[in-house]
Amino acid sequence: MERVIILSMGFGTGHNAAAKALQTEFESVPDVTAEVVDLLEFTPSSFHPFLQSGYHHMLKKFPNFYHTLYDWTQQSRVFRYVSAEFIDKVGWMLRPKMKQLHQSIRPTRIVTTHPFALAMLPSKWNKYYYTVGVLTDYDLHPLWMAQAPDYLCTPKGISLDERLREKIQWHYGCKMVETGIPVHRNFIQSACPTEVRSQLHLSTAQPVVLVMGGGMGMGPMMELVNELKDLPTMQLVVMTGQNQALHERLSKEYAHLPIRVEAYRKDMDLWMEAADLLITKPGGITVSEAIAKRLPMLLYEPLPGQEEANQRYLVQQGVAEITSQARVREQVLRYLQQPEALMSIHYRLQRLQSDDAAKQIVHLTLSRAKTRAGRIS
Repeated sequence: MERVIILSMGFGTGHNAAAKALQTEFESVPDVTAEVVDLLEFTPSSFHPFLQSGYHHMLKKFPNFYHTLYDWTQQSRVFRYVSAEFIDKVGWMLRPKMKQLHQSIRPTRIVTTHPFALAMLPSKWNKYYYTVGVLTDYDLHPLWMAQAPDYLCTPKGISLDERLREKIQWHYGCKMVETGIPVHRNFIQSACPTEVRSQLHLSTAQPVVLVMGGGMGMGPMMELVNELKDLPTMQLVVMTGQNQALHERLSKEYAHLPIRVEAYRKDMDLWMEAADLLITKPGGITVSEAIAKRLPMLLYEPLPGQEEANQRYLVQQGVAEITSQARVREQVLRYLQQPEALMSIHYRLQRLQSDDAAKQIVHLTLSRAKTRAGRIS
């Protein structure tokens, strides 16, 4: 019996979404169990709200400061060392619960979707267990090397300096495999858009434009919707995620208009299947789900660091454009009036699809060497 622990950290929704997609694939294999562990929930109750609220507050109020921290960890070896030491110290707070978890599960494999996770584990875990890291953005942050996994699974076509790639392999002993970013199997399964629209009570006669702000409903969504609200040639659907205040505000503001305002939904695969165009922040999992559905994208206000890298990747691949409040109306009209432009993007998206990313990662994890000899008390 293989027992897999999938480590995540729930600062956002992407890392956990990738972890759950992997859990589904692992548990489809006979004699394999998989459990997702959000290490943020293992931190002491007095410290957990500070970590999560502090992270979101910094992104919202001080994005330039976050950008500076991200760049420092990219460019400064000293700052990376200090960051790794801090992560290790935070990890000490988790040790008692991690020991309890180990005693109850007795894992044989460890997979992580967050670069901090392996550095937070007791050192014996990294020594004795086969480990796999999974990128959930289109960028490789150096903190993945704070405690390098045995294998690191990367997106398709990610641009990496060859010297960095060699250093990762020879200095850290970490093998890189281009698997793609894992998404839930529902996004990979195809469906008839006409039937899906009927199921979602959308018209089959007009194109559907989907506006999202990630799982947290971030960004100038009200301003974007204001620019698009009176376009007569489309159906506008706004997803506010877990942002309840935004949902209430938009629902009240546009109650007199034929605009669909939806809160957090578990069937986002259907909404993406029904849509012709997606306007969104470039979160790693969101854009990977859109790629799986071959859904062209307009991208706005990326968060510093990973989302900026995601945006660069998608624009370079020719499957997305950068948008803003001043440009979004013209861009949407252009796409709706030139369906052949959307069709050409569909073909480019097809080249980026990784329909078997989760299966590849599961196979890689289970097919390598068994648990290293040794015992953890």
